Amino acid sequence: MFKIYKRTIHIGTTGHPQRLKYKVEQNSGSSVPNILTIPAAIAGAVLGILAFSVFFAVLLIPLGIVGFRAWRLMRTVQQQTGPQSDAGSLTAEYTVISDKDKH
Repeated sequence: MFKIYKRTIHIGTTGHPQRLKYKVEQNSGSSVPNILTIPAAIAGAVLGILAFSVFFAVLLIPLGIVGFRAWRLMRTVQQQTGPQSDAGSLTAEYTVISDKDKH
């Protein structure tokens, strides 16, 4: 609960010294705001967490789907083109069969 402080300063003549008077004024209204303070804070925290979660779900789910599709497309292209090789090289497999003995 908020407390309101009221300060009154009386400055008198030399015969009467300066005096300071502090008085606490409390709201004389109903205690409904006092009862609702904690539940309102909890509700605000829960709603904030939900809004934050929805915000990230809206961002991350589509990005995950796009990323998965791009990865799958890259894998398909790699499988169709075969193994990667350098542009200036040539790969060949061969077998040599000989019936002559080397001395």
